[in-house]
Amino acid sequence: MIKLNKVSQAFLSSNRSNVLAKSICATALLSLIALPATSQETADAPAAGDDTEVIQVKGIRGTIQDSIAIKKLSTSIVDGLSADDIGELPALSIGEALETLTGASSHREQGGATEISIRGLGPFLGSTVFNGREAANGSGDRSVNFSQFPSELFNKIEIYKTQEASLIEGGVSGQISLGTMKPLDYGKRRFQVQAKANWNPAEGDIENSARDFGTRFTASYVDQFETENFGEIGFSIGGQKRSNTNPEQEARTTSGWRDCRIDPNGAEGLYDDGDDCDDGGINNQIDPVTGVSPDAGVPYLFVPSSYSYRQNTSDDSRDSIFGAIQWRPNESFELNVDAEYAERLFSEKRNDLVFASSRRVDDPTVDREGQLPVDLVITDGGSLVSGTYRQRIETLSTYLERLEEYKGGGVSFAYDVNDVLTITGDLSVSETERREGLYHTRLQSEPNDILGNPVPGAADGGYINTAVEIGQNGSLIPLMTIRNFDVTNPNNFADSARTRVDQNQFRNNKITAFRTDFEYLTDSDVFSSVKGGLRFSKLEFDSNPRTRDTFTNDDDSVMYEAIARCQDSQFPESGFLTSVTGGQPLITNVDDNGSVISQGTGNAYASFDPLCLATAVIGSAPVIPEPRPSVANVEVEEETTAAYIQADYDTEIGDYALRGNFGVRYVNTDVVSRSLRGALITVLNSEGAISNIVEDTSVDLYEVAGGSSYTEILPSVNAVLDLDDDLLLRGAIYRALSRPSPSDMGFGRSFSGLSDDSEDPATIEAAIGTATANGNPNIQPFTSWNADVAIEWYPNDDTLLAFGTYYKSFEGGFENNSTTETFIVDGQPLDTLVTVQETTEDTSTIYGVEMTATHAFNYLPSFWQNFGVKLSYNWADSDFEVEDANFGASTVIDNSTGESVERIGLVAPAEIFGFSDTVISGQFYYQEGDFNAQLIYKYRSEYFQQYISTPGNLRYVDDTAVIEARVSYKLNKNLKLSVEAINIFDEPKRQFIPSRENFGEINVYGPRIYAGFVYKL
Repeated sequence: MIKLNKVSQAFLSSNRSNVLAKSICATALLSLIALPATSQETADAPAAGDDTEVIQVKGIRGTIQDSIAIKKLSTSIVDGLSADDIGELPALSIGEALETLTGASSHREQGGATEISIRGLGPFLGSTVFNGREAANGSGDRSVNFSQFPSELFNKIEIYKTQEASLIEGGVSGQISLGTMKPLDYGKRRFQVQAKANWNPAEGDIENSARDFGTRFTASYVDQFETENFGEIGFSIGGQKRSNTNPEQEARTTSGWRDCRIDPNGAEGLYDDGDDCDDGGINNQIDPVTGVSPDAGVPYLFVPSSYSYRQNTSDDSRDSIFGAIQWRPNESFELNVDAEYAERLFSEKRNDLVFASSRRVDDPTVDREGQLPVDLVITDGGSLVSGTYRQRIETLSTYLERLEEYKGGGVSFAYDVNDVLTITGDLSVSETERREGLYHTRLQSEPNDILGNPVPGAADGGYINTAVEIGQNGSLIPLMTIRNFDVTNPNNFADSARTRVDQNQFRNNKITAFRTDFEYLTDSDVFSSVKGGLRFSKLEFDSNPRTRDTFTNDDDSVMYEAIARCQDSQFPESGFLTSVTGGQPLITNVDDNGSVISQGTGNAYASFDPLCLATAVIGSAPVIPEPRPSVANVEVEEETTAAYIQADYDTEIGDYALRGNFGVRYVNTDVVSRSLRGALITVLNSEGAISNIVEDTSVDLYEVAGGSSYTEILPSVNAVLDLDDDLLLRGAIYRALSRPSPSDMGFGRSFSGLSDDSEDPATIEAAIGTATANGNPNIQPFTSWNADVAIEWYPNDDTLLAFGTYYKSFEGGFENNSTTETFIVDGQPLDTLVTVQETTEDTSTIYGVEMTATHAFNYLPSFWQNFGVKLSYNWADSDFEVEDANFGASTVIDNSTGESVERIGLVAPAEIFGFSDTVISGQFYYQEGDFNAQLIYKYRSEYFQQYISTPGNLRYVDDTAVIEARVSYKLNKNLKLSVEAINIFDEPKRQFIPSRENFGEINVYGPRIYAGFVYKL
């Protein structure tokens, strides 16, 4: 077991208007870029019958040539990158490398590429294999965090966009295949050292940062031996040690949003010196008598519980190692052993300024004392543009530490029984463990500061008159105005000192698998080979919910000393969020007359050392708690048996060569989910009727198990028709599946009880219908029928012009529905309905086009012949819909009757998770001799990004365009220098919750610059 160490609308519309222009430009370039090559023979390819020596092209041009060759020679629709030498893939991580392939795009976290979407479809619709094996992850879903794996440890990556029966199931959108080197196949001895220094300009603005410069050191060694008695033996070993920082500035809201009812006949729902709008939501359940909801047409406002700013100081250490042994005792047998290990230790110090009580939006018809002169402005869709509040202002000082460890590897063999029959086998294990702990201390505003002096702007309870304006005057974030409260004065935050110590994440994911395959070479004029095989796999996933210890300290003398000792002498980061404020201050402090007070106006606020402050509140250093039994525990076992048969063919139809494969894959999966539940007891009112149902905390939790099984048949056909020597027509039809995330298959159920203003339930069953489910072990896989057609032109080694279309018909969608489950109530079992997320039998479709153009201008005069380009474009459309769990249309249980009722949606549904309708990438390069330069452009349109813990809550990531650059020069055969830059123009990541126009979060990362060398022997 691993344990932690202690220790607005304006910019929205303008961004979207660029999509069509970019699409038109990309399409025009695709059609024009290869035209001059129609009669041009590549400079490096000899004419027929010529004995001229063939010059092998290296550098970026050579890598792109290899990419073209991978696509041309494949029988499926494939895009890939390869490198003769390990460590030569032109990217900093596998995520960045994958983004250069047509239709691949990433989700960014902490400035780097993480989850990869294929053709704009979410990562849960794809699959990833390392050396042909499934990879575990620590996120609770089936995506892979590619930033965990450096590109230097791989020498080949491919994306299979159509399926073959021989491929492991799980890729509706495609399968990403990563490969490491086989030492005997490499065929030569080589020692390589690579070192890079990393500079993040934004880190220079942080006082006492973890490190001024990051480092990245990689070494590898490959060798082969031929022995007299044991045949050939080859081995390779490599590793990387990486230390860097991930500067990030944030403005954010909470994920827990409410709809605030605005009654045109009164102030219900808005704050009027009474309750906030938690008690004034829209009733959008359809009345079965009238057929409409009671609040149809009533205006509303979406509100979070808080707005906040967050400054981060981080330290990120990653260690990776791999090794492989390849043994070939004779020409008939080969044994391979390989292993990979990666460990990441990430720590972060956070300073938050929190404007809490953000559901206390002022009623504009009530003239409250001290209210700021800012109008309440709301869009038609319920998004706040400006408004006023009475809020508590808080500081939150946090230290977070995450440890993630990946271990994978296996043993495989290949045995040539004879000249026509080969048998292979593979036993593999892939395991990820993630632990995340944090402690954070909250200090609040109050009427008197820590010295007992009155705080001018603080009323009873420490509430401050505030106003917010979002997206005004070019700003991308909420800007706050405060009346008479200095947020930079640490003494003003004196009330209700509270420290929480959390085991925030505790997840284990392990995949054990064995497969055996055969390949039989036929002497048929049509079929070149027949393949078949069996595979058995077992996925084990367990996750504990947050475990929390809470401490408070109301001793003014203790906290006075702590605030004096633990406060930062100055705000940790200069220029905080200035790149997205439009030149305006984050916080404006004004007096009673509305005049600006310089003290407390700006982009800084009081900050503290989190360990120092937490130790003061607790009385000792914080200790991360161990996991505890909980109804939110998830423990899932998924066992899969798969078998396939596939025929490869290579024949002719008239004057045209035809090749490809067809086959069928059988998949049977059994799921068992174990969770804990608590016994329930009924609460009666004074008349002896049921008023509530709650968990009986006097008895221990008991274990329950649920699950399901399913069987799927997945046929596939791939065909390649050579229309000419350089013109190919491809087609594929296949059925594919994607499984639900392990974290979505929990069987725990929790009860918060009915609220005080709820109607008494008519039956026990109706009360139990208020249960919150943490998953559904009976959820079925997501399947689709798919068709692809593509035409590809290869006039020379440097040129590719490809156009493809694809169509996917999904069998199923996701919706909240009711299922019958058994509970122990008052000591007796009772069957009743519970609302869970299910896969429906609805159908939906996605169709799209993708284009690739690659060309080197080696026929142009002078230095122009050294330029080249690769452009890719993907566009798709879909009728898939995902409804928001809180504000979307759905079927829910009426807690007063226990019956299912329909609910009207307040927000429009999202597309399928991860779906971007437009993905564009461009590589523009210059290569002269041993000098290489690249400029890379990556664009991804808006998409819905799920939360792991609450996947039904809608969160949109806005359009993103990122520019990268790389330059390298090979001094001699041993030494190469390089400089690389990511996110050159500081593109932020913008998020919207729960609708496309409602501000949710913005993350500013800044550019990242790397410089280093590679030395080979």
